[in-house]
Amino acid sequence: MGAMLADFPGVVRLAVTVTPTATPAADVDHILGQTYLPTREDLLRLAVAVLIVLVFYFAARLVRALARKELLRVKADPQVTLLVSRVTFLAGILLGFIAAFSVLFGSPTLVFGGFGFLALAFSLAFQDILKNFIAGMFLLVERPFRIGDEITVDNHTGVVENIEMRTTTLRTSDGEQVLTPNSLVYTGTIINRTRYPTRLFTLTAKVPAGVVPDGLVEQVEGQLRSRPDIVKDPPPHVGLQPSVDGGLTLEVRYWLDYRRNDPLVVQASVARQIYQAIQSPTEPTSTGPSRKAAGT
Repeated sequence: MGAMLADFPGVVRLAVTVTPTATPAADVDHILGQTYLPTREDLLRLAVAVLIVLVFYFAARLVRALARKELLRVKADPQVTLLVSRVTFLAGILLGFIAAFSVLFGSPTLVFGGFGFLALAFSLAFQDILKNFIAGMFLLVERPFRIGDEITVDNHTGVVENIEMRTTTLRTSDGEQVLTPNSLVYTGTIINRTRYPTRLFTLTAKVPAGVVPDGLVEQVEGQLRSRPDIVKDPPPHVGLQPSVDGGLTLEVRYWLDYRRNDPLVVQASVARQIYQAIQSPTEPTSTGPSRKAAGT
């Protein structure tokens, strides 16, 4: 073919140079060697970034401990102490990661943009955890109840022991621990049984058929008014209510300062007084004029 082209005038002779084809393995080695293998400078930046995260972590723990100690010294509210210490620690950790990624990537703008995408992905993947965390922060800020209050939420009644990142811890009267998600506590109905210093207690007792109820109400009410542990205002109330079977039921209502007195102890003592009054009722005193004896 080359000889034939050479015989025709005006035909340019072409020289074809065949380049050997590179193998896929060689391409991978070339790409990895020039693009993906970290250099000594990259490893140094990575070490500095890890060191920055560790420094900010221990600094955040130190600041949290100092803030908690100072708040305890001034006798701040336990929920305020918990909120301040938690926010301080999380802010220190967040600043540490921002500084570390800024050193690692060399561009704060790129870091903040990446944090936006990271926050979006995190909120979609862990929306339940994030929802409970935010609800816990709002519970600490709004304080519908305090640590140590007795509340009823989601058909569970107990004393609030702690408001954690994800759950609110309750201790029931039976000694059981109830962990309720913060989002359920925040959006549900809360009954705070210890919000006010006094609480109404009610006792009922069936009056036996052979007992005369005259003077029973006055006797029990007088005994309750003389007790120093029962609130005088509003005063205790004692009354007789008809039962379904045709008998009578003695109903006793009284207000008690539960923060100074044990409700169970007072309830047992009042029940004992009611039982003794029913078993041995006091004869009512006559207020009418006395009659003279005949023959005088």
